[in-house]
Amino acid sequence: MLKSGFSLKGKTALITGGSKGIGRAIALAFADAGADIAITARGVEDLQKVKYEVKTKGQRCFAIGADLSVDGEIEKVYEQVKSELSDVDILVNNAGTGYFVALSDLKYTQFNDVIKLNTWAALHLSQLCYPDMKQKGKGVIINIASTGGIKPDIFVGAYSASKSALIMLTKQMACEWGGEGIRSVAICPGLIRTEMAADLVAHREAHGFQNLVNRVGEPEEIAAMALMLASEAGSYCQGAVYMVDGGSTVNSSWG
Repeated sequence: MLKSGFSLKGKTALITGGSKGIGRAIALAFADAGADIAITARGVEDLQKVKYEVKTKGQRCFAIGADLSVDGEIEKVYEQVKSELSDVDILVNNAGTGYFVALSDLKYTQFNDVIKLNTWAALHLSQLCYPDMKQKGKGVIINIASTGGIKPDIFVGAYSASKSALIMLTKQMACEWGGEGIRSVAICPGLIRTEMAADLVAHREAHGFQNLVNRVGEPEEIAAMALMLASEAGSYCQGAVYMVDGGSTVNSSWG
């Protein structure tokens, strides 16, 4: 079970935001486990680099540039992945964006941008994958949320709201689709060493961490959790939210 239970051989995984950071790490981990990979992001050049990395592991990879804040782009991605590879067995909703701005100054356009990509795009892509998963009687949806969806932090209100909504959508998917063999789970990363979080990582490394392991997390640690949840090893995991945050959400603010 320990080895075969983590195999994704014969599966097709679609990973959004797959050009770098957590998305790239998940794509490579899934390829190592035997899955064919579809990745999408806005940055085509970075996508091609990840595609090359996946193919060197002996797996097929389809890379497609897209802006998932646009409904037509979401639908294009889904249709082309089906055409180039197969039906999606594992969907990882990882694409995200955010603004560092006080709630008092947050604009509607900024809030809408964040909700459209972080929440609606994840739901809509899941909706598109749902009929095929239902017909097969199996499928896995992994939503990459955030500790920001569990507890607030200053100046990231729109991001936190979008991730909190994504957590509830994960539970709703499990509630409505679980009886049809579709597992829906969420991962909440803490501070992870990515390009998007580079400034905060540098600040914490210089001034101390707000977690219980006294270090930043690495993308590969999120990928390891995603692999377990996507594979047979995670077959009893349904509708749950998994914290991979070094204990930051349970750390006392005293001292």
